[in-house]
Amino acid sequence: MTEPVLKIIVPFEEAETRLDIFCAHKIEGLSRSYFTKLAASGNITINGKTAKASHKVKPGEQVIIKIISPPPIEATPEDIPLNIVFEDEYLMVIDKPAGMVCHPAAGNYTGTLINAVLHHFAGLKNLDDKLRPGLVHRLDKDTSGLLVVAKTEQTLAKLQSALKARDIERTYTAVVWGKMPSTKGEIDLPLGRAPDDRKKMKVFGKGQRQALTFYEVQKKYSVGELLQIRLGTGRTHQIRVHLAYFGNPVIGDPTYGGRAKAVLKLSAKDRRLGMSILGVISRQALHATKLRFDHPITGRTMSFDSELPKDIQAVIDILESD
Repeated sequence: MTEPVLKIIVPFEEAETRLDIFCAHKIEGLSRSYFTKLAASGNITINGKTAKASHKVKPGEQVIIKIISPPPIEATPEDIPLNIVFEDEYLMVIDKPAGMVCHPAAGNYTGTLINAVLHHFAGLKNLDDKLRPGLVHRLDKDTSGLLVVAKTEQTLAKLQSALKARDIERTYTAVVWGKMPSTKGEIDLPLGRAPDDRKKMKVFGKGQRQALTFYEVQKKYSVGELLQIRLGTGRTHQIRVHLAYFGNPVIGDPTYGGRAKAVLKLSAKDRRLGMSILGVISRQALHATKLRFDHPITGRTMSFDSELPKDIQAVIDILESD
């Protein structure tokens, strides 16, 4: 199989960044050390010439990267605490903390949700997918909340079919900057990879696919709003990108304009409030609050709720006190 080749033009704002760091920023799921080795093996060129990992990139340089696939790996059990809110012989529902990656991938081989689940339930290793066995859907690393993991192939297939048919109801709570266009609505805009940064998604991006998000404003504040969000589809970064597209990035989101960039857009009198908010949260204020589905084996309707984490509640408390 032909290895993928990526071409990136260095933007002005990333000038003088080490080549290995620059590549790691641009390509999701691959670590700096991976690109250090890739450069050493001659698989990264700049303007047609091989380059060292320590090279400081210059504006306008063309970086060409030949991605060499790392060898397949199998997730291994790790004794990591899990907040399991429901479990039977077929599935488990887990309340994932912020900061935990869902499954092993290049750059994140350990410390993931699946590593933890394998320690808790050894039978998961018997499922076909060795990197993400049983994983029905995912949450971003810094998005917290509820997700379901299947314990058998039969359960997994049925839950994945239900997800595709939009029969699994996933509801999120988000706190955003600014005022939404309306108090209730849907965002139906396709998402794809950002052409200049593969770690980011973009409306009308490369390889775009339909993405549907429903939102309702729960409470209005001086500099933001509290939203309830329901997914129609489950694309990567979907909620975060859709909200940012309308100028309402999720508070705290470092990738889609939810931190200093958003505060600078506030009026002078509101910037102190904005900085206070950023002082209590280091990630996006987005939490998977509710999960509802029919049990794939028993047919029983299952419904779960998760309390807001302390950091998101702290954001709301500051907004409430203004």
